[in-house]
Amino acid sequence: MDIYKHNWTRLQAEIFSLLCLKAERRLSQREIAKLLKVSPTAISNSLSILEKDNLIKIEKVKNINFVMFNRDEKKARELKQLENLKNIYLSGLLDYLEQELAGGTMVLFGSYAIGEDTENSDIDIAVIGRKEKELNIENFEKVFEKEINIQFYESWKKIHINLRNNILNGIILSGSVEL
Repeated sequence: MDIYKHNWTRLQAEIFSLLCLKAERRLSQREIAKLLKVSPTAISNSLSILEKDNLIKIEKVKNINFVMFNRDEKKARELKQLENLKNIYLSGLLDYLEQELAGGTMVLFGSYAIGEDTENSDIDIAVIGRKEKELNIENFEKVFEKEINIQFYESWKKIHINLRNNILNGIILSGSVEL
């Protein structure tokens, strides 16, 4: 079977993950090195594969290399979508929501679900079939560096058709869809 496989080092994966979080920013190699607690040389050596795959852009200004996520590349956006979903699971957010909102259907939708979020975007989660409940999500908002917007709906039928279509184009995190 010929399935696409990344041959990234752990550092390359960490660089890509960081650039996904800071998708609109240009970061110098030194800034990336400081954030990931590695040497600028290690960063420099790790960028070539990511650039070759068109996942990042490198812009040289004087003696400084600036690196940024390549929002124009479809594959980069798809991998960012996977990175976003991975972060929802690994952060414990989904576990927390499933514990607090058992029985409801949870759907991640909007720009975060499709990998087109920016630093100013929020994370939109629709909860269908549960009454509104006060949730303690501030710690998760700090981890993601984004506001988490959780919207509650009694049933699919009570959601406006345009919003319903937007939610249905999202990613089901928990539960199922019955129309």
